[in-house]
Amino acid sequence: MRAMTTLVVLLGSASLVSLASDALAQQAPRAFTIEQAVADALANHPRIASSRAEENAAAARVDEARTGNLPDVGVSAQINRSTGNTVPGAFFSAPGFVPVAGAPRGRTFDEGAWQSGVSVWATWDVLSLTRQAAAIDVSLAGRSEAMAATNARRLDIAYRTADAFIALCEAQETVRAAKASVDRADILVTITKPLVDTSLRPGADLARADAELASARTLFARAEQTRDVRRAQLAESLGNASLVIDAIPGALAAPVDGVAMPPAAPSPSHPEIAVSNAAVARAGEAQKLVDVEYLPRLDIVAAMWMRGSGLYQSPAAGLAPDVPNWAAGAVVTWSFLDIPAIRARARVASATRDAAVARRDETYLAIAGQLSTATAVVQGALRVARQTPAALSAARTAEQQAVARYKSGLSNVVEVADTDRLLAQAELDDAVARLEVRRALLLLARASGDLGPFFAKTRGGP
Repeated sequence: MRAMTTLVVLLGSASLVSLASDALAQQAPRAFTIEQAVADALANHPRIASSRAEENAAAARVDEARTGNLPDVGVSAQINRSTGNTVPGAFFSAPGFVPVAGAPRGRTFDEGAWQSGVSVWATWDVLSLTRQAAAIDVSLAGRSEAMAATNARRLDIAYRTADAFIALCEAQETVRAAKASVDRADILVTITKPLVDTSLRPGADLARADAELASARTLFARAEQTRDVRRAQLAESLGNASLVIDAIPGALAAPVDGVAMPPAAPSPSHPEIAVSNAAVARAGEAQKLVDVEYLPRLDIVAAMWMRGSGLYQSPAAGLAPDVPNWAAGAVVTWSFLDIPAIRARARVASATRDAAVARRDETYLAIAGQLSTATAVVQGALRVARQTPAALSAARTAEQQAVARYKSGLSNVVEVADTDRLLAQAELDDAVARLEVRRALLLLARASGDLGPFFAKTRGGP
């Protein structure tokens, strides 16, 4: 019985190990460069799909507005029976049939006659060409606004993805620096323990070395936690939260030789400014559309029909249409009481355009502020990046000398621990400083509205 229990436990453990191995294999990180990450985000992010759907809807509204220029053409048919005291040929109101009126033939209520008819008719509001042209202009402006919004979303998604990618690179560098710090702390423990065991060093030195190792391992765990969070944020930016990504820094980690600053004033081609301009244009076209609502309605109408009413020896006593007819004319209608409502809509359209102009000015101001801020960030990051190599070199020299002095008994463990901490920070600062310059340049490219020059400089690299 005990053997069977042991066998079941072993089989269960093997199954769990197999499942865990499969899960780890499924979650194996995928390596991405920054260009691959941005391309993946632009191809798969739901916001891009949503924006494309809005573009298609705007294009469909243009097609719908263009159909308003066509005349109304149709076919009508009717059959009814009415009392005998009405004029034969009475029809319910329907397009294509001219009403028949005349004196009643008597007071009898129970007698009646059949009426039948079939008609082909057409009507065309001539002045609707002006209204429909304005409606088409509104739809075209809406389509342009939708396209501009797509470009703005693409810029935003590309920036967020690239920024999350660089943040992951920084987190990976932090993990690497923390691991190096753990390794140095472990070496310090390895050096100190034999010396303490042989009473060449006090026990306090070993305790301090153990404390430094524990602290380094804690920092390493926190660095790994931050890296995993950055991975999740990058996966979200790519539009697929289940991805586990390893960032390949490539040229991002290379020193930055020179930086070309963009113009201080925002460019009119900036996607967000283009969206604002398109919104102003659409509001202006909507205002013109309201203005043409003052025009009357002028309909050119025509119809050809056949009527059966029982008169003139009509076959089947009016059940079969047999008398041909035609009519054509023009109908003008204009409702004076619509003028107050049109004026109110005109005021709404004017206020809407004023609001769109104000939002455009606000967008321009915000982008100008972003350019100034990004320029200051770039300049500060460059100054930091110029200092970190010298600090790293000095920290390495200090650490080597401190270890040598400690081994020869000329210094204590505190000096080694301090120089190890200094070296770990210098390594991290140097690695992150170059990435921070790239991140600042990305911010500057985002503010200028074009990420192309930034990606042109990140291709290749070590």
